[in-house]
Amino acid sequence: MAATTLPSDPSGKPQSNPNDFVIREGFPALRLPRKKTEKAEDEKAAPAAVDDNQITAPWIDGEEPLPRSDFWGKENCFEFGSVENLWEDCRVVFSARTRDDDAAYSAGVTYFLPSQMKPRCALEAIVQTIFKEHTRCLEEGCMIPEQSGAEWWTLVMDEDENPSTTKQRTTSPGDGEEDDEEEGDEVGMHFDADYGLEDQAPNLLIHPRVATVTYLTDNGAPTVVMQRRSPPPNDVEKKSLEGPVERAWLSHPMVGKHIAFDGRLLHGAPATFFPATSTEQTSDEPPSKRVKPACSQRITLLVNIWVNHCPLDPEPLEDEMCSKLTPIEKDKNEKAAAVFTWTKPDLGQLTKMTRVTLKTKLNDPAGEEEVVICGRLVSVKYNPGMEELH
Repeated sequence: MAATTLPSDPSGKPQSNPNDFVIREGFPALRLPRKKTEKAEDEKAAPAAVDDNQITAPWIDGEEPLPRSDFWGKENCFEFGSVENLWEDCRVVFSARTRDDDAAYSAGVTYFLPSQMKPRCALEAIVQTIFKEHTRCLEEGCMIPEQSGAEWWTLVMDEDENPSTTKQRTTSPGDGEEDDEEEGDEVGMHFDADYGLEDQAPNLLIHPRVATVTYLTDNGAPTVVMQRRSPPPNDVEKKSLEGPVERAWLSHPMVGKHIAFDGRLLHGAPATFFPATSTEQTSDEPPSKRVKPACSQRITLLVNIWVNHCPLDPEPLEDEMCSKLTPIEKDKNEKAAAVFTWTKPDLGQLTKMTRVTLKTKLNDPAGEEEVVICGRLVSVKYNPGMEELH
């Protein structure tokens, strides 16, 4: 596996080997799309199976079709036949995630669904739908199916528990101590990346093309995505993490809502500074007679879109675990009903957002939090006032 600058031929043009692992701007590179005329000529010349690895050697250099934008989000992207069943599935999967005592991450395992693998349960079917919809914009030849797929996991959080932070690196390898960056429904700021590869090649962070969040409840802290990319490999001191963040996106949970963003961006759910929207009912009735929400937890399905690279650590969900989850279709004896429906939102359409300008409050800023990002202890300072943030 090569991740170095490609050699040049006598004319000065870079030579490309189909088996090279090429990295561009933190992403595994996309191949140049196959032109229809070239495909027709190939098939005419060789009616037998055409080896794509031999035909599409060049890689896209310049503007790429994915990610389509820094941030995208829309409500009601999914409709669920029985969201309660999916809540329980997410709890089962979340409870099964474990971490070794000497692990460098305060998170359990994530799972991987190869692009060509048939889903075995409702959750995997949702994951596959998300992957296919987000990669539909790629022309034929850009993606190597055998080297692509969806990394996924679930988060189930409530105020009475203190689970470990998903995807948040809390110590550098070998430090021997853990420092959870999650309290209640809070997720520390972090980058999504192939951390298994980074363990083997320090300072090399390879990111999913697109990171996504699908909300299954209306509860909990909002997702915050900051316009700050991960440090490049040559930034050993991580100086590029310093400085003001001029722009960020905030998304509150809502059942069926789906957001997607550039997989290189810093994100999390810092509830201390951006708390959950109040779901308490305002009523004159006594508390004992008020209708309680069906679920008080913050339940999300996280799916990362990997194209032309499979992260090292995630593996497919075990068959035994799949057998405990909601099947893709209900039994024949039950009333026919879809477990979920993708409502076909336009992923290329600009998201309608409310713009809010937050001003720095020098005298009484909201405060700061310390998190470990890229193996470094980083202070994230929230300079507007706490009241303004809330």
